[in-house]
Amino acid sequence: MKRARHESLAPGRGVDERRQALARGARLDQRHPGSGLGLAIINELANLYGGRLCLDVSPLGGLAAHVWLPTRPEATLS
Repeated sequence: MKRARHESLAPGRGVDERRQALARGARLDQRHPGSGLGLAIINELANLYGGRLCLDVSPLGGLAAHVWLPTRPEATLS
């Protein structure tokens, strides 16, 4: 599996806030414009491709998003 990680200073450190962040239209950080769709879309895509999204506390003090996606097996030469 391949992993991507994004960390921010945005709020979302509590378990309930992280759960809420995955809902369509939910926005934890009201300081900047946005639609609240980003994490919900990433979560759906990760699930469709057999991966997963995990939200955690960032060392920066905000939210950390980790996405794991499966990789294709390497092609073998015969």
